[in-house]
Amino acid sequence: MSKRKVNKLRVEGREMLRRRLTPLSSMAAVAAALAIAPQGAWAQEAAKADDATGSEIIVTARKREEAIQSVPASVQVLGGSDLEELGKVTFKDLQFETPGLYIENYETRATVTMRGVGTQVPGSGAAVAAHINGIYMPSTASSLGWIFDVGQIEVLKGPQGTLYGRNSTGGAININTRRPGKEFDFGAKVEYGSLDTVRLYAGLDAPLGSDWAVRLAGTITRGDGRIINVATNKRIDGNNFSGARLTLTGKAGPIDVDLFAQYTNETGGVGELIALKPDGTPLYGWDKGYFDRPTAPAGERDHYLVGLTLSGDLGGGYSWRSITGYTDYNEPRSQLDVNPLPAPVQLVIQFPQYAEQFSQELQLAYEGEKANWILGAIYMDAKEGETRRVDVFPAPQGVLNSATDNTVKTFAVFGDLNYNLTEQLRANLGLRYNRDRVRNRFAGTGLSDPTPFDLSTTQSQVTGRIGLDYTTAGGTMIYGSASKGFQSGYNATGFTVTGAPQPSVVKPEVLYAYEVGVKSTLPGNNGYLNFAGYYYDYRDLQVQVGGLPLLPDGTPDPTKAPFFTVKNAAAATIWGFELSLNNFRLGDNLRLDLSGGYLNAKFDDYKTIDDTTAAPVDYSGNRLPRAPRFQSTAAVTVDKVSIGSGEASLRVEYQYRSKAFDKADNRFILQSTGLVNVLVKYDIGDWSLQASGRNLTNQRYFAFFDGRNFAPPGQFRTWSLGLSYRY
Repeated sequence: MSKRKVNKLRVEGREMLRRRLTPLSSMAAVAAALAIAPQGAWAQEAAKADDATGSEIIVTARKREEAIQSVPASVQVLGGSDLEELGKVTFKDLQFETPGLYIENYETRATVTMRGVGTQVPGSGAAVAAHINGIYMPSTASSLGWIFDVGQIEVLKGPQGTLYGRNSTGGAININTRRPGKEFDFGAKVEYGSLDTVRLYAGLDAPLGSDWAVRLAGTITRGDGRIINVATNKRIDGNNFSGARLTLTGKAGPIDVDLFAQYTNETGGVGELIALKPDGTPLYGWDKGYFDRPTAPAGERDHYLVGLTLSGDLGGGYSWRSITGYTDYNEPRSQLDVNPLPAPVQLVIQFPQYAEQFSQELQLAYEGEKANWILGAIYMDAKEGETRRVDVFPAPQGVLNSATDNTVKTFAVFGDLNYNLTEQLRANLGLRYNRDRVRNRFAGTGLSDPTPFDLSTTQSQVTGRIGLDYTTAGGTMIYGSASKGFQSGYNATGFTVTGAPQPSVVKPEVLYAYEVGVKSTLPGNNGYLNFAGYYYDYRDLQVQVGGLPLLPDGTPDPTKAPFFTVKNAAAATIWGFELSLNNFRLGDNLRLDLSGGYLNAKFDDYKTIDDTTAAPVDYSGNRLPRAPRFQSTAAVTVDKVSIGSGEASLRVEYQYRSKAFDKADNRFILQSTGLVNVLVKYDIGDWSLQASGRNLTNQRYFAFFDGRNFAPPGQFRTWSLGLSYRY
């Protein structure tokens, strides 16, 4: 059977399975009554968040449970309930919560950076690794979906080359969903908000005997599109999302079992391009685009995820763990108008993606008075790719018509040791060997497709870290570390400096990082005051080159094909610092949270070619893309104020990010952004009323911006009203 027929059968099989599972998942979500049960007002319940009683935030950043203040690294925890109640329910919403994190999304693609370190081209891998319950997400598209029924999110900053391996150069984001409780618990919530958005959630915990428990959770969101098509004066691209998850935990003899399976489906999100004037401002307006042919933009994304964790105690401080994961991401439909301008020229792209991965990780750990260590091995078999078609209307058709398929087979072994040299001084050592077998295939039949290729490479990297931390008699930790991370290399469509098509071989990029920090708990356990300073030596950066050939007026040239690839920049230097004050009580009912950072990220040596002319250029000294100098957030919370028979809470937050550049040429600016968000709650018995607003000042900014022809806008002002119940 031919490969084309096999792929056709695979797509048809997925479509049949999707049609059968979508109504079942929606029925289960609504009947259970649908996903995320509300969790306490501001306390990060699942994370055992710090409050006035002195309880601690527990994290798994080093693949074991420990207090966040005892981890000698920059780690930020986001409470699931806080995010959900403010309507922050997608992966890209996390960027304004975390200084140093920048997520630039273009339709279902994304470029994610942490402290200036990040992938420069969508679909080429990641420099900030995303995990759901310990399962690595193989592509930015598969990790950028909605997040629901979350216990907590851990943001790990800096290279995580020892414990997380490849593609965690900038850091890692661990999304931990809610686990079943030991007692019966049910919660449900209904919301209504901007753009006629209706959102339903529900979650159910049920004990199954003395050792087992199950959790069912689901969510459905239905909302109108935010962009008005000026060709028809109707809204387009309404966003619909549904998801369901089953989690089962228990004991099978001496073995602890944790099994979860989830399915999500999303439609919309690919018709949000707005046309730009030559000066980079909106042509029709921030909420208006022009889409006249051949059809309205359409997009759909399916994501299946299954994870099984088995663990046990071997006695004497020894334990073991096995983590098995499978993920399957698919885009049955993905079509958009890249040039949202009136006739005669329309440029339409179809580029559905897929990503599939199996992973198996084994760990052996020891925890004692003198030392803690973990040894592990992991195997991953990942496949991802896309089909891409570009049509210019009225002619020519099929300018590009290609298929890209990438496979990566990874094997790694790692070890991490924390050894107490004295009662107060601890040494931290880590080492990892990673071996990737990478195969990249490209085949195109379009009029302007580059040369087909099928290339395989084997890459090996040794990464690790070394550090010391010292804890004073008062409990303040002072730490320093040196570490190494890397992002895998690969083969891509490319071109010579003259523009002739030629496959491009991209080397792995490597980051050497040095960090010092202080972590302190304020007197009376009244909050955390933390500081971190870092210096990065960034080598062989994988940087995007190319784009749409343009006419002098800035519109696409219909006689020339789009060209793009990834090449290695020589080097960059990054340094900065971050400071945070969290859970600081100004009174019994008043809490303050502050965080901010400064980032300096520049190319030391980068000679390449221009995106539109392919002429040689020198970008040495330019700032790295998506690396704003300043980023900060401030939040004031008034909680547990007795009013009548219930308690009221108020949270006001301001999130600021200074301007950044979209590309290495530093021509086009992603403007500075300041967002004001508010949440008001009133809890009475088992019921809770919520009202929230995001971006209340209606700050206008771009989520992606090339300064030439088109851009999707950032989040508009939104509001929502919610009613929740918890048994």
